[in-house]
Amino acid sequence: MSATPAPSASQSDAFAQLLRGSLLPTAAAGLVCIVVGLVSSPKAAWSAALGAAIVIFFFSLTLLVMKRTADLAPTTTMMIVMATYTFKVIVLGVVMFALRDVTWASGYAIGLSVTVCAVVWLFFEMRAYKRLRIFAYDPDGEASLDEPPTREPRDEP
Repeated sequence: MSATPAPSASQSDAFAQLLRGSLLPTAAAGLVCIVVGLVSSPKAAWSAALGAAIVIFFFSLTLLVMKRTADLAPTTTMMIVMATYTFKVIVLGVVMFALRDVTWASGYAIGLSVTVCAVVWLFFEMRAYKRLRIFAYDPDGEASLDEPPTREPRDEP
């Protein structure tokens, strides 16, 4: 299997590769957090599962929004992505506020699971993005570095 997508791969394929490349390792990390939490207590295991679910939901939502807005103007895309980010921060704040006094959840287990899963997601998403081989420039373009730019002669005193 090649590390680079076929030349005719669409943006949808790119987002699917990013999702696959980060979702599976994050789910595995979430399972590890749940097993480690289960060694401590069932409450810690449920809390670790909640933390992993929050990370997977939020990061998947980001990829979904970016996939849906990829064909829009850059300023529109940025506005929608920033609104989504603001929405996620508000939802996370509400969830944290709602869970502050519950007895069935362990804040430590949730925090540890969120941290581990977020780091794993970000690492593997960057890895998947790097494997997409999306150039920041056109390697076959007209511009060439071989020819120096022409300079206008100037009068020097």
